[in-house]
Amino acid sequence: MISFNPTNTPLVLNNHISVKAAALYSGYSPQYLNRMMRHGKLPAVKVGQLWLINKGCFDTYLENAKITNDGRFGPK
Repeated sequence: MISFNPTNTPLVLNNHISVKAAALYSGYSPQYLNRMMRHGKLPAVKVGQLWLINKGCFDTYLENAKITNDGRFGPK
């Protein structure tokens, strides 16, 4: 029988990145990224129980967060 071990799941798949990898990459918390996905601000797909964020859209979001003067945006 094959058992599922979530610690061995890939962090990047094609042009998508896991929420955990996106949090490490950006400095945002996984909870914030999940909220952004729920509100439709980050395109994501669900594969089983794993959510994957479109990396190109995520990079665009990060670039837009850097150029804004609003202090609420950006990693903490």
